[in-house]
Amino acid sequence: METKYLQFNSADLSLAGELIRQGELVAFPTETVYGLGANALDVRAVSSTYVAKGRPSDNPLIVHVWDKSQIYEIAREVSADAEKIVDQVMPASLTVVLPKRDTISDVITAGLDTVAIRMPSSVQAREFLRYAQVPVTAPSANLSGRPSPTSWQRVRDDMDGRVAAILCGEDCNVGIESTVLDLSGAHPLILRPGVVTAQQIEQVLGKSVEVVTNPKSKVNSPGVRYRHYAPKVPMALDLSGDVAKLTAYYDGLVKQGFTPVLLVEQPQSYGNRNVYPIGSTDEQVAQALFENLRILEEKYDYIVASFTSNTAFGQSILNRLVRAAGNNII
Repeated sequence: METKYLQFNSADLSLAGELIRQGELVAFPTETVYGLGANALDVRAVSSTYVAKGRPSDNPLIVHVWDKSQIYEIAREVSADAEKIVDQVMPASLTVVLPKRDTISDVITAGLDTVAIRMPSSVQAREFLRYAQVPVTAPSANLSGRPSPTSWQRVRDDMDGRVAAILCGEDCNVGIESTVLDLSGAHPLILRPGVVTAQQIEQVLGKSVEVVTNPKSKVNSPGVRYRHYAPKVPMALDLSGDVAKLTAYYDGLVKQGFTPVLLVEQPQSYGNRNVYPIGSTDEQVAQALFENLRILEEKYDYIVASFTSNTAFGQSILNRLVRAAGNNII
């Protein structure tokens, strides 16, 4: 199909909303990554998302809303804890998992009795969702397994010809996907870490929040079960920041015939080797992470990344790096 490239004006937003209601796919910006939108009330449209992405059908989707009242139309039960999160935290880079109403298809939830719901903090995202007039499922707008897109140009790279339209909005200022918080059971569980940390949620709820570290132990969260974020070239990850170790690893790759690059925190420390800055703060690293992987895969045939932050947000970034490297830790 021919993909339309739309702007954030009333005419184009009206068209984007109409396309959603007609069952078409529309990519749009959020503060985390670009999403691939489909009408959550249209099973055929939702199913076409899996086809466009090449996404496994047992991987649940997040339903996006623009107004808090929509949450009660999607969730069968909203617990007291969920009420606190909705009232005090949303809109945010946070997805909550709640028991679903029958209006939400099993195609969205991969057969589970829970649904993941998010209200983005991005003004542009909520504006589009308001024009859509329906709840919208929206996984990241990339081919399954690839680094998520944080600009409309990267959406074009993966989705041109596969979707009806791309809303050409702002670059994403968070850069990694939302925190997924399961509030469907007796105890709050973080199924996928993000910029909203367990500590922040604990402050709101006044109780401890468990972080699930083994994705196989829970599957009712989008984006935790399958290989994600991977560049087209091999990747290794170092957690020490040891310049001598990284230099030796790089030189070993060169001897094997690779043209590697070091994605590191102090690029000036590696002489005349191929280096690229990963960022000096957690926020910088997260915002540029997926874009950096896409840039480097085009120029080099092996990426060696190093990341040493021990902050709560840093652990969320590390989650993405480990998966992008296929658990290849050096």
